Amino acid sequence: MQGPEQYLNELGAELACAVDSTRPAIIDTAHRALVNYEAYFVADDAALKEFVARPYQYTGKVTDPVSRIRFVPTAQSPSRSHGGRLFYFASGETAATFDSDPTRYGTPMPAMRAKDQS
Repeated sequence: MQGPEQYLNELGAELACAVDSTRPAIIDTAHRALVNYEAYFVADDAALKEFVARPYQYTGKVTDPVSRIRFVPTAQSPSRSHGGRLFYFASGETAATFDSDPTRYGTPMPAMRAKDQS
């Protein structure tokens, strides 16, 4: 699956850093973190390190990959890594369901994929 960088750059999008909103983010894969079905961009390597250490402080609402419930993760939220992406869960039950088939739940649904992909 292709990331959003090419599309955002073609649009000339300007995003604020996910860690420090007063700074512009660099829109490339080296300055991107993937959490649940969202991509977060940061201004530099130090900001990426900060984001990766405590992503729940910077994400806002995310979508539980099993229940599709939107919620704000905390340090206590169950989490898993799959396919280079961090996933937070609204409950231990949805985390357990994810564990039973991470490929099913860890891959964005067709409506979330780029239109040229199936």
